[in-house]
Amino acid sequence: MNSSVNEGQTQVYMDGGIDPQYGVNTDAPYLNTPSKQLLELIAVLFSQSGKTKLDGKNGKVIEEGGMKDSQVLSILVGMGIPQQLAMSGINSFKAGMNVYNENNNKQKNHNKMNFTLAELYENVMKSINGLKEMESDNSRVSYTAKSALNILENSLGSFPMRFKNEDVSVVSEEIENSVNPTLKFKIARDLHNSLSSAEWLNPVKELRSYIANTYDNGKWSYKVAEAVERNSSQRGKLYEGLIDSLTELLYESEDTIKSKLDAVASKHPWSNDCKLILNEMAEAEHKATANNSGKIVSVLSPVLENENGLTFHLHGKNYSFNGKEITEAKVEDSRFFDVLEGLKLFKHTGDSLVTFSENGKTLEFNLAEGTLKLGDVDLTNSSVIELKESLMATNFFGYRDQWKVDQVCKFFESVDMLAEMDNFTNIQSTEFLNLYLTMIAVEEGIWVNKVNGGMQLNEMKFIPTATEAVEVIKEFINYDASSILSEKLISEGNEKAAAEKKRSEINDKISFLEEKKAKVAEATKKVGETEELKEAMDLLDSEISKFEKELQETFSVVEKKTKKQYLDDGYVEAEVVKSSNSLRKGDQILVNAEEYTSLGDDDLLNAVDPKTGKSTIVKKEIVKVQL
Repeated sequence: MNSSVNEGQTQVYMDGGIDPQYGVNTDAPYLNTPSKQLLELIAVLFSQSGKTKLDGKNGKVIEEGGMKDSQVLSILVGMGIPQQLAMSGINSFKAGMNVYNENNNKQKNHNKMNFTLAELYENVMKSINGLKEMESDNSRVSYTAKSALNILENSLGSFPMRFKNEDVSVVSEEIENSVNPTLKFKIARDLHNSLSSAEWLNPVKELRSYIANTYDNGKWSYKVAEAVERNSSQRGKLYEGLIDSLTELLYESEDTIKSKLDAVASKHPWSNDCKLILNEMAEAEHKATANNSGKIVSVLSPVLENENGLTFHLHGKNYSFNGKEITEAKVEDSRFFDVLEGLKLFKHTGDSLVTFSENGKTLEFNLAEGTLKLGDVDLTNSSVIELKESLMATNFFGYRDQWKVDQVCKFFESVDMLAEMDNFTNIQSTEFLNLYLTMIAVEEGIWVNKVNGGMQLNEMKFIPTATEAVEVIKEFINYDASSILSEKLISEGNEKAAAEKKRSEINDKISFLEEKKAKVAEATKKVGETEELKEAMDLLDSEISKFEKELQETFSVVEKKTKKQYLDDGYVEAEVVKSSNSLRKGDQILVNAEEYTSLGDDDLLNAVDPKTGKSTIVKKEIVKVQL
């Protein structure tokens, strides 16, 4: 029996290992020049499913991925391909893929990354150069400019050293891929906050405007970067996995972050940061979608007051309102119609009613100030007769439309009847002409007036609850009126409205505290750190942290998962064997099988109560998986 080994023979083991070949010239050209067919075969093998992990209980796959190099190599040599040729083919394939991925990443960075470290560096240097020009000024500008200059120059120490030694345009993409993607967000945020007191200096104003623009275009990237920074101080594989997943998102575009964050949150259901950002995204998306097709406009109408209430005009009909009920009304006062006819000649713009003449002049009535101007001439204190003479003398309406002069004069004769209906909310469709909806809230419910000119619809209906009114309005004009009817929704026990109101109140408090914190920081830079300023800063940080935690608690998971869904996602049943702060001995919980097998006893583990879906972080040592 021949015991020598040739280039077509090798020893392959079950785990994918391969014994090295001896006595073969591995440098032979034919063993290091893989054919196109071999490379295509290797590509197919790498795309196939590789080794899997099972949950240890019911045989379900909880992790799978592509084949490893050793697995592909085992298959190739098993097919009779010389080992060296197979290895050469794998290396050639991977080298080609690396080039592809590098080019793809560069293209992605070029197309999608609107905010880069190099771009931030260039803007900082531009501001530094602008401030240096002010150093010769002996006025107050020089002191403020010097302070801002110190802040900017100190920030340069946070940038990679290569920016200072090489052409930024040459190394920008390389550096962008090599440094932590959170760096640019941290530098930008710190600069924007610390330069607030020097906003009035043009170089600083331009830099802060640039940073603010990057936030507007990359809000979710900033949010994710802040979440990475907050969790970086935590230890354990649980947090390491979260940080890695969030950091990967920062290489993506805003749209991709929005689509992929949901998967990250599902993998780390215990993360309050993921929940917070997801709910903010949902809220922003909901408002943008729901309210994109409608806008709030003011309602002007002549108003008659009597013992029975008010009489007003809305979308072609006259109504009486006694504070509770709205009914159609018959109006006989001619002044009411004089105002209505006069309104048709004017365009309502902002706080003014404006009409234009054929010769370029304007007649403007300011509703807020009560002033009337004909071009540059002030007619506020003029009589109606003087107004008529002025319009006739300037031939404002032309000879064919002289009748409009009398209509304007009658309008201003009774203009005191005109009122803006502040207690009405009028929504005009931005998608369809002649589509309106008006809400009139009363103690007992909501009156809703729906108008669709194309369908000849103009009806006023009473809806007893705000919850139902929100649904009706959304269906008719695609507008979310939740914020407008917030108080009524809360009184009806609407949890979402209550949470949104609380969220708004907490955000206001945080904003107020952030302003105070910026002032304390500014004072510290001017006079140095004192015991009083340090105490004030610590107190503010403590209060902000408290409110941020309270803010996070107002958000909840959109949909509670069932026990079966958790089991399908790789969780297994476990029992608490030692009581902790949140769990008692004997409690039944669910844990992620992969985390449980890979973590040490002192590491933190995410435990889920199968009854409530509530997540709790515990040490692995107090949990025992039920086999």
